[in-house]
Amino acid sequence: MTQNIRYVLFRELVGEIPSTTYATHGLYMYPAKFIPQVVRYVIKKYTQPGDMLFDPFAGYGTLAIEASLTNRNCVLWDLNPILHLLVRASLYTEPLTLRDLEVDFEYSETFYPRWNNIGYWHPPEFLRVLTRVWGYWHRALDDKLKPVVAIPLLKITRYFSYSDEKIAKLYKSKYAEEKVKKLLSTDWKSKMQKMYWDYTRETLEKIREYQRLKPYKINCVVKASDWGVFTSEKRIVDSINEKLDREVHVLVTSPPYLQAQEYIRSFKLELAWLGYPDDFITQLSKHEIPYNEIGEGEISSRTYEELKKEVARLNHDKLLELYTVYFNSLARFLNNNHEKVASIIAFFVGPAKIRNIRVPIDTIIREHLEYLGWKHEETLVDTIVARRLFKTQVNPATGIVDDRIPTEHLLIMRRRI
Repeated sequence: MTQNIRYVLFRELVGEIPSTTYATHGLYMYPAKFIPQVVRYVIKKYTQPGDMLFDPFAGYGTLAIEASLTNRNCVLWDLNPILHLLVRASLYTEPLTLRDLEVDFEYSETFYPRWNNIGYWHPPEFLRVLTRVWGYWHRALDDKLKPVVAIPLLKITRYFSYSDEKIAKLYKSKYAEEKVKKLLSTDWKSKMQKMYWDYTRETLEKIREYQRLKPYKINCVVKASDWGVFTSEKRIVDSINEKLDREVHVLVTSPPYLQAQEYIRSFKLELAWLGYPDDFITQLSKHEIPYNEIGEGEISSRTYEELKKEVARLNHDKLLELYTVYFNSLARFLNNNHEKVASIIAFFVGPAKIRNIRVPIDTIIREHLEYLGWKHEETLVDTIVARRLFKTQVNPATGIVDDRIPTEHLLIMRRRI
């Protein structure tokens, strides 16, 4: 079977987008972000204004921003509750000034995260101030402004902690320990307030850049886990087991990678300060791939079966479980929802590696979708230029030496008529 494969650089292919962080795409750090050029390519080639787009692993919410700038509607799902905040901040269209974003660092009512381990991440001196300013955010700030104010507030909270704020993963590094030690010997409180205003100006400018692009008023449905912080509901949204309640025109997504999946852990500090209790965050982590309890029987792919034998020969039960759970999870999602997609399914994935075995994720997904009745349209192979996932020597999901993905593949499948 001849495959339609093209080698491209999406940054050049979609020239109207100036950078991966234009508008509000770069408001807050998010690991393995879906770059806007890929989303814009699918929107331009396969959709019309007013179409309903769907991203079941929405992450940062890239699709929502691109949909609003191109007059498409969207449905976004994600396990991570921070999607609520990121989408609301990124799509903010109301008039906004610096004065609107003022906070009280001496607020009388404190807020303490419901996490026994919070003292591990912040020295008591920083906690005394952070609990007051977060008390203001939780109890005195207008709900409409909370998502925007949370962006600079979370940035200073990460900086004034033992976490390394330069990487998305929650990690207590020697650099961070030295940073805290040095801060405590200075007028750190004045520095904290100055940094808040510096980050606030950056946030305001990004939102104004987005507003200058004249976004459309669209229907954007966000379905993410919550505990009553951003919605009235307390629920866990596991995309693997969710089912669409409406028809969508195009599904475009970048699912969690086989190599890097601990997104909840990466945001545990942020979620704690936003008001999510520790036991809820722990429950969220249990729903991440590869921790979902999903066995064989969901996937139909010859390549999957052949590579499973190679992985089994490694005699490493955890790696074999990671492999089988990952693909059976994605297959279950597709089995549950592909019939609700009217025309196009687009998956942006990379050929991950398990030990010395390169795993062509796009090929396995393509074969499963062909089994479900879909036809291969094209695959675009993009060389990774500047993007990196978690910068670690050992993969936290597998405990083995990490090996980065050199390319990413946009798999386009079309519904057979």
